[in-house]
Amino acid sequence: MATLERIRQRSGLLIIIIGLAMLAFILTDLLGSGSSILRGNAGVVGKVNGRTIQIQDFSQRMEEYEAALRAQNQQQRPQNFTRKQLADGVWDQILQEEIMGEQYKEMGFTVTSKELYDRLKSNPNVQSAPAFQDQVNGGFSDALFKQYINNLRDQRLNDPQIAEAYQQWLDFEEGTEKAALNQKYTSALQKGLYTPARLAQLEYMRNNASSTANFLAMEYASVSDSTIELTEADYKNYYKENKEDFKSEESRSIEFVNFRIEPSQADRDEVTGELKAFLAPQYKSNDTIPAFSNAENDSLYAAERSDLPVAGLYYRKSNLPSGVDTTIFDQPVGYVKGPYEDGSYYRLTKVSAYKNLPDSVNARHILITFNNGQNGAERSYEDAKSLADSLLNVVKADSTQFSGLAAQYSDDPGSGSNGGNLGWFDDRTMVRPFSEFCFHNEKGDIGNVPSQFGFHIIQILDQKGSSRTVKLTSISRELAASEQTYDEAYNEASSFAAQVNNVESFSAKAEEMGYSPRPITNLKPFDESIPGLGTNREIVKWAHDEESSVGDIQVFNNNNNSYVVVILTEAQADGYASLESVKERIEPLVIKKKKADQFKEKFKAAMGEGKDLNAVAQALNLEVKNQVSNFAGASISGYGREPKVVGIISGLPVNEISEPIEGERAVYLVQVTNRVDANELPDYQAQQSQSTNASRSNVPGKLFLSLKEGAKIKDRRAEFY
Repeated sequence: MATLERIRQRSGLLIIIIGLAMLAFILTDLLGSGSSILRGNAGVVGKVNGRTIQIQDFSQRMEEYEAALRAQNQQQRPQNFTRKQLADGVWDQILQEEIMGEQYKEMGFTVTSKELYDRLKSNPNVQSAPAFQDQVNGGFSDALFKQYINNLRDQRLNDPQIAEAYQQWLDFEEGTEKAALNQKYTSALQKGLYTPARLAQLEYMRNNASSTANFLAMEYASVSDSTIELTEADYKNYYKENKEDFKSEESRSIEFVNFRIEPSQADRDEVTGELKAFLAPQYKSNDTIPAFSNAENDSLYAAERSDLPVAGLYYRKSNLPSGVDTTIFDQPVGYVKGPYEDGSYYRLTKVSAYKNLPDSVNARHILITFNNGQNGAERSYEDAKSLADSLLNVVKADSTQFSGLAAQYSDDPGSGSNGGNLGWFDDRTMVRPFSEFCFHNEKGDIGNVPSQFGFHIIQILDQKGSSRTVKLTSISRELAASEQTYDEAYNEASSFAAQVNNVESFSAKAEEMGYSPRPITNLKPFDESIPGLGTNREIVKWAHDEESSVGDIQVFNNNNNSYVVVILTEAQADGYASLESVKERIEPLVIKKKKADQFKEKFKAAMGEGKDLNAVAQALNLEVKNQVSNFAGASISGYGREPKVVGIISGLPVNEISEPIEGERAVYLVQVTNRVDANELPDYQAQQSQSTNASRSNVPGKLFLSLKEGAKIKDRRAEFY
């Protein structure tokens, strides 16, 4: 009964405890589930002025953006666009749409259908397009232009290529409309900026008035930094006075040790051992494989054993490949050099043949291009080959037609208008297939040679000189780290990471073990590269992960080139950097500030009552110097840029001595001895126009940046890409 009575007396406490337990249970369930109220932003890439950008929409736009980039530049390879670059481009588009779109709507800017149509057809690319040229007068045809747009719209559902072209046209329309709105908005703002005539007059008079002043300077460099003792109060005062300088975005600081993965001696021995085996006959399954030196078909023998394509090229003494010197010309056919190291490969190189080749050739060609996915040509490979073969038959039958056919059919504008003539060239001027045909055949020969540019119908017009060349055939084996080498590098990195447990011990332990620790500061959430490591988004994302804390250590694979042990040393949130985080960086500035305070006190003590500049100079053992300046300038003779000092000189009354001025290089005391006012002008229209134009020219570059600073933007891309 007593126990029940105590429970009744504490019933209120029990209700609170049970309630808290239930709340904890509910919160745990919410926080651990995908439907958590605190995880409503799980698929949100960012927000701009209240608009939420979902990951699905953003990713779709990235795909469209990449496709547009490839359409603009078909020479680009997919790997040339990183995910960060694509995300940056789309994010910039969205910011422009949202921020500028609000401005257009608020100020009532629109583009009518007629205005858009007029802008589209006045585009220089549209005006010059052959599809829109009138066949009679050669001018732009409005009717053909309208017909083209209507055909795209009407047939887009019947042909995928037309559908793609129609989408490109819609993108062109959208881009043109946005450009028109931006032009209107920018122009309106520019016209709202002007300089009143009176202000132009005051600026002219101020900038052209001349002031002559005497001054004293106590340079900061005259006192050694080592003699200045700093207290914690000095740091705090400087930090407080200049706090706005330490406003920063979210950033992280790390320190890392890089364990490079490089082929070991065992890896080298394995590669050279494989190559050395080709120097002697090999016996397999009752079959004898000859040594490389005795192989009948050098190119086939090498191709079956090489990690690189086998060319079998002829070389002159002046252009031998790396790793081979001119003594190779003293060796007989069948001689094999190596194994020798050449960059990241080991090679065996065989002297396959000697041959005298012309020093230079004069030739002409007809180039027939085809669409290889890179050059934007419309002709297919089959059509190009058929045309090239037909032309070859014609010029072989009658070479006098070569010039006329080159002018009519050649896709090389440089030589086509000259009958295809390329003039004289050496064996390193043209692409390899072209050069080989010209230097390994005889004068007058005609042939069809394919290259990455298309089909070349070539005629050798003449050849000059003759030099001995050597044909070299190489077996190349890549020198790569083995799995064992990778494992050893990883074990070394892991062993180091296991022996470090905090920020303080990281550098000390690394140096003790003979490693070179490297600190990296100010890593932003969406940075892509790390100095000393190159591109590595994984490390940046880890450093900014909400679950990563200062002191955490992680081992990363850096693009298969190394293992990296990284420690998170500092986490800076949006706002102001702490004093401790900037202390080392501001120390020289704090020393300079303390010197300035000391120098100002010395000046004040020396000035006393009624003393002139000469008396102060004598008391402080300084030299009185002279300066002629105007407000438009910013420098002091012998001291460099000192805008604050020049500004005070320009406004100081004649004969009055200034207070000590804390400058960039020294503390100054100045006295204006004379001032010559600028001569009045009959009018100030030129100055007014110049000042107005200067203000207006800043609008395009600074308008969006200014609006962006005032927008409400939440960027979470770094969590996804």
